[in-house]
Amino acid sequence: MEKCFTEPKPTFFNLPPEKQENILAAAVAEFAEQGYQRASVNSIVRRLGIAKGSLYQYFDNKEALFLHVFDQFTRKVKQQVKKSVAESQGHDFFLLTREALLAGIDFIVEYPEFFQIYLKVLFEQDVPRREELVARVRLFSLEYFGPLCELAKEQGMLRQDLSCRLVVFLLDATLDRFLQAYAQPYLDGGLGLAGMSRERLHAEIDTVITVLRNGLQP
Repeated sequence: MEKCFTEPKPTFFNLPPEKQENILAAAVAEFAEQGYQRASVNSIVRRLGIAKGSLYQYFDNKEALFLHVFDQFTRKVKQQVKKSVAESQGHDFFLLTREALLAGIDFIVEYPEFFQIYLKVLFEQDVPRREELVARVRLFSLEYFGPLCELAKEQGMLRQDLSCRLVVFLLDATLDRFLQAYAQPYLDGGLGLAGMSRERLHAEIDTVITVLRNGLQP
């Protein structure tokens, strides 16, 4: 198991799983709505119906709680992507990229508040340890796509003049920007991704993958 940036106190892990989930859900809702700086521990404990001191039995402060929330976000993203790819058929590099993008869409649908927290980390400057958090997400892209890229180059599916770090950078930039546009309509440049039917959305994704394939294949 990966170690998160700031572990909750042992008393948190001694709680029944249901109570842990309740605390996490209340914190996620507050941070998604307010961002880090405007989020209030008082609001979180009101959501939970507990005393403020009770929350501090489980977390040292608001920052520790926020970092635990972001840790759960990254874990869920990895689980979603790995599950989606494991269920896909074949090993074509670009089809696997497509599955990763579809997994991102499914994540936003299933966990919209978590993704809003991620966007706030991207766009707000006053988030604690912001550079580390963003770098952690980027590292996952490299860990996931890096070995796939090396294999694809060995198979002749990718241009030999492109480094895998550059390939991963291009994929990460494209997929992340697409997901941002899907989650926040004001970022989509008029494409209307969030309001599309599933069929049309898949067609747009196929177009993106085709453009990547045409540019990256030999």
